[in-house]
Amino acid sequence: MAPSLLSERPARFLASALLCVVLTACGADDPTASPQATERAKLIYTECVEEELGMEVVSLDISPEGDIDVQFGQGYSEENARRAVEICEQRIASVLDPQSGTAVLGPPPNLGRPGNDQELSRLLDARARLGFEGAIIAEFQGIPRLAAGYGARAQGSPAAPDPDTVFDCGSIMKPITAATLFLLEQDGLLSRDQTLAELFDGVPPRWRTVTIQQVLTHSAGFDAYHDTEGDFEQMDQATALARIFGQEPRFAPGTDSEYSNSGFTLLAALIEDLTGDDYRDVVRTRVFEPLGMTRSGFYSDGIWQDDNVAIGRNDAVYQRNNPAEWPAPSWALVGNGGLVSSVRDLLALAKGFEGEALFEPTTRAAFHHDYLARTTASLGAHAVIGYAGANDYGFRAVVLQVPQDSTFVVAASHVLSAAHAEIVGFEALQLLYGEVLELPAME
Repeated sequence: MAPSLLSERPARFLASALLCVVLTACGADDPTASPQATERAKLIYTECVEEELGMEVVSLDISPEGDIDVQFGQGYSEENARRAVEICEQRIASVLDPQSGTAVLGPPPNLGRPGNDQELSRLLDARARLGFEGAIIAEFQGIPRLAAGYGARAQGSPAAPDPDTVFDCGSIMKPITAATLFLLEQDGLLSRDQTLAELFDGVPPRWRTVTIQQVLTHSAGFDAYHDTEGDFEQMDQATALARIFGQEPRFAPGTDSEYSNSGFTLLAALIEDLTGDDYRDVVRTRVFEPLGMTRSGFYSDGIWQDDNVAIGRNDAVYQRNNPAEWPAPSWALVGNGGLVSSVRDLLALAKGFEGEALFEPTTRAAFHHDYLARTTASLGAHAVIGYAGANDYGFRAVVLQVPQDSTFVVAASHVLSAAHAEIVGFEALQLLYGEVLELPAME
């Protein structure tokens, strides 16, 4: 904190209007933050104003409704006060209302040079103080740099997560489904240029010309979902296919792109049809086993007997929020979610996408060019591939990889917080390089 200049009259700044906009409204029904959230918001705001803007915070009060009453001291200027509104207030909005999704990714403190281990540790410790509970693992240019856990596996538990703790990983199931399709193409069982009419019986005319490649890239026109009750709706494959093919196209196939869980459930059904085996068994034998992903599976698999499982924490609750105990995924979720894994296993997955254990060279090149390249971000001169997943029960996970550099960052969290896995993963990658990550839309 900058030293106080008693001879300088602090500027007083009341900043409530913007936060009301960010949090949607300012009436009696406003989101009301907990005392813990408002204390975290104060820490973030003070850190942002003092370390990034160089302006002293003399006093600060943040109400549960998001009103800010702050006195600035040394370094005050009208320009800095304006930047505090535009930058620092935006950042704390996601702390006061984590459901808002308004978290802002700031530049790394070591901009222009690679970060060291001490700086990386300080970053993670600070994010843990701001609510990060989960695990993270990182390798930079082929060298392991971080493997750690923060918080508690379950509320009130003395056990902290670690790199082998398993989390619900949400949509990270999708690149695994995609990789399995590429492996079946490698085996000669299909071509991604084939249409749905060539691969499924009874396809309605509106979907007949859609190709597998269009489904893989969310450009077929399917809806986001085919369930009506959420992830745990009981549904068999026939019902799922009937609902998916019964949808009206959101756009002409190949003319646009819109995220679709339904499309990946359709691909899972195709995997079963082509192999004659259960989708989950195919994934285990073709992806998990070759890559040594021994802690990866699906809800209710029963492979996590050591209880090293993260229990989700959020307002939404399903049973005990324990993904190891949740019922096996129905066809509301098969192919697009239901994955339970650890950050160590997800690191093995990311390395598998780069190495020789999974794909033949031509298939690996095609997988990168035709699928993974859709989620490329920029980090200075480096291209970053990213894929992520989340659910309503506190869980988030992200995998970031820099293929040209053998750099990987994998993070998972199980508690709803502004310092969730994606933000922490992004910040760790930025710090490793000392560069700003320019983010596209994540899957």
